Amino acid sequence: MIDKRASRRQCFSAIKALSNEKKSEAAAAIVSHIAATPEFRNARIVFSYLALASEPDLSPLVEQHPEKVWVFSRVRSDGERLAFHEVTASDQLREGNFGFLEPDPEKCPKRTTPDLVLVPGVGFDPAIGARLGRGKGHYDRFLEPHQGKVSAFGICFRVQIMELDPEPHDVPMSAVVCEAGVLGH
Repeated sequence: MIDKRASRRQCFSAIKALSNEKKSEAAAAIVSHIAATPEFRNARIVFSYLALASEPDLSPLVEQHPEKVWVFSRVRSDGERLAFHEVTASDQLREGNFGFLEPDPEKCPKRTTPDLVLVPGVGFDPAIGARLGRGKGHYDRFLEPHQGKVSAFGICFRVQIMELDPEPHDVPMSAVVCEAGVLGH
């Protein structure tokens, strides 16, 4: 059994070692890889995330594809679940309860049905589609009813690729996208 805490520490350490330039270059490659997939090209409604410093920034993808309906995650005030809201302008974002940018639920309509979900994580195992999150199970709970109906791409830097032992409640990714390409697809 893989120690999830140790794996998280290892990933965060590897991400921290990446220079801002390397992260930007990797994120640009990730954006290109996502845009080239049929799942993205065919998606009208894309559920995504607003990147933390440790996550690939997908904002250029949003800017390059204004024809898509862009929906971003927000941790609900109870801290237990994610809600997703359509965002059409940057003034619809605010600092959330956990100190990072998220959609303002007063200004953004809630959405529940995606065509494609772009999922951040701490670590990924593309061979089996496993994802190591931050430990709260937010994405697994959200993705569970969509499993098998909607593509979910794990988004990460190459240094976050690792061998994982998924638990029964873990929802597998359809593919993992890093700067090296679309893996496990």
